[in-house]
Amino acid sequence: MFVLSIYEFVKDRRRTFFAMACILLFFAALSRYWVGYVPTDSVLREPESFRLAHSLYETDKFANPFAALDTGPSAHLSPVFPSFVALTMKVFGDGSTGIFAIRLVTELTLAFQLALYPVFSRVLGMGEMNGIIAASIWIVAKPRIVYNHEELYVAILLAVACCGYRRYLDEEAQGRRRLAWLMGGLLGCLILTSQTVAPIYGTWLAWELWRHKYGFFKESFLPLVLLPLLIIAPWTIRNYLVFRSFIPIRDNFGLELSVSNNDCARFGITANERSGCFERVHPNRNAGEARKVRELGEANYNRWRLREGLDWVSLHPTRFLKLSAMRFVAFWMPTETFDIHYASGRHLERVDIYLVTLSSVLGIASLWKRDRKSALLLISCLTVFPLVYYIIQFEYRYRYPILWITFLVGALPLTAFARQVSEILGLSLQNHRTEAQPNFSDPVFFRRHF
Repeated sequence: MFVLSIYEFVKDRRRTFFAMACILLFFAALSRYWVGYVPTDSVLREPESFRLAHSLYETDKFANPFAALDTGPSAHLSPVFPSFVALTMKVFGDGSTGIFAIRLVTELTLAFQLALYPVFSRVLGMGEMNGIIAASIWIVAKPRIVYNHEELYVAILLAVACCGYRRYLDEEAQGRRRLAWLMGGLLGCLILTSQTVAPIYGTWLAWELWRHKYGFFKESFLPLVLLPLLIIAPWTIRNYLVFRSFIPIRDNFGLELSVSNNDCARFGITANERSGCFERVHPNRNAGEARKVRELGEANYNRWRLREGLDWVSLHPTRFLKLSAMRFVAFWMPTETFDIHYASGRHLERVDIYLVTLSSVLGIASLWKRDRKSALLLISCLTVFPLVYYIIQFEYRYRYPILWITFLVGALPLTAFARQVSEILGLSLQNHRTEAQPNFSDPVFFRRHF
């Protein structure tokens, strides 16, 4: 009974410590990223996500994503983020209060995610301390925040989904059924927020089918397949009614492939903007291209651009492979110029991301030994999610939905090192205390001190 009481006391103190650590991480992140209220600010009409939000705010139509010209109804982006921005503007307006609210919610979301790193790390088999170290590295590095796109929201939803699926993998049949409904609902909302996570979900479904064979259809097909489809269905039906085409979420892949692979294309969007290539080929900047979108309709225009992109790739395979290789490198070692000393004033951010990326290779190997299911789950995210980004122009924000994985896994070697140092110091301290502990039964002690 006494031993059990001691265990509960230590356990409670441990919980208190990690709860306090989570709170401190939240406020440290909020302080690090805080942007004050600026009376002259307003919600801009670029990029496309904000233009769609303005269209919803002003006309209640999901339309006109391009700055060059109004092009009509759109499925250029997933609907959740523009709808969120539009709702925020309806509540706070499109002036300084509106943009401050958008920024504040984004900062709170990131701070909340970093505060949950110890929880994510524990559930995924890496321990709470590793999460504290990973979040601290992020806060020090301060990767730039993205207010005008959905990636940070996708990141926290994907982290929760990964933790939920990890728990699902160990549950018995009854608990697994309950979790399956939660997972299906979460992943349906996640895919509706960003369809780029759909391949990850497809990989998980394939894993489940391999694990349970025909039992998957009896036990999990309804919550894990049909429920997400039901969540996505209203938007898909809307797209069919508007465009007379089957568009599950977005229709812009053809445009992005063609813009990224042509005679003037560079590996990244910044390089394309500086060279003038982006303005020549993208309807957001080129009125001629925007006019084609309006005349053909967005779905038909994107099908035409897909054929154009595929034709260019087939005629220029060497150039395409070179661009893809550069985008692969840039995705994992972010750079706009392929110069590690690019004068952006963000050297600490870049070096930290480079180091945790390299360290994550050792981290994955370590996690594989400790928790193979978690390792496979995270490997699925790291390998499947980036595939599309190797063939379209690089932009630093594309990695944000899985960057939290890199930091958690990349922190594992540092956590192991810190634990070893702590044990050595603890042992030394214990030895020191043992040597310094007075022995009152020793006559020599009394002769020396009394």
